[in-house]
Formats: sequence, structure tokens, C-alpha cells
Amino acid sequence: MKIKSFEFNLRELAGSMGDFGTLFPLTIGYIVVCGLKPAGFLVMMGLCNIVTGLIYRLPIPIEPMKIIAIVAIAQKWTPSMVYASGFGMGLIWIILAITGIIEWLARITPNSVIRGVQVTLGILLMMESYKMIS
Repeated sequence: MKIKSFEFNLRELAGSMGDFGTLFPLTIGYIVVCGLKPAGFLVMMGLCNIVTGLIYRLPIPIEPMKIIAIVAIAQKWTPSMVYASGFGMGLIWIILAITGIIEWLARITPNSVIRGVQVTLGILLMMESYKMIS
């Protein structure tokens, strides 16, 4: 199905389900562990995705949000800490994009550093989930 310049097909549906599989557990963690209000959180996530899609014709990249979510859940941040970190990260991304530093960082950052951060965050989340189960 195509509406103006937007195309909705099976690939788009599959991609949205992949994002859902990642965002759903993190959303539950934000709501249950950090105490965010579900309505406000879900409305803002939806608006963010819609605006990003309309402006850039791409879904919002969730990697930065995953990092904040994992650390926030593992360290049991308060809602104000989550809001402040989201605002701060947004400002940093804007500055990096405007100055062009983001492209330079992408070129010089080795994959081993990226994988190390991913593994560390995974271990952090596993340790916290183990504490919750025990």
C-alpha cells in the first residue's frame, strides 16, 4: 500500500515487529522499575516515531534509547533522571550532527569498542534481572 511518498509493505511490517521486540521489554522496565507513567511515555514514543518518520522518512534509531533504558533500569533511575538524560542526549546528538563531528566519530570508532559497550550493557541488564528474580 502506498500513500503519497510513504510505502507500507511486508518489509515495513517486519521491521516494525523487530523494533517492537526490542522496545517492549525496555518499555516495561521503564514503567515498572523506573516508575514512568505509561500514558505519557507511550504517547511521546509514538509522537517521536511519527515526527521522525515524516521528516526523515526513516524510523527513529533506537540504539541511543536502548542504552539509556538499560542503564536506567539497571540503576533504578527516577523518572526525572530518565527525562534529563533523554533531553541531554538529544542536545548532544543535535550538536554532533550540526558540527559534523558525528561522521568523524563514526569513522574513527573501532567495531571492538562498539561490541564492548554492547556486551557490557547486556551483562549489566542480566545482572539486574538476576537480582530481580532472586
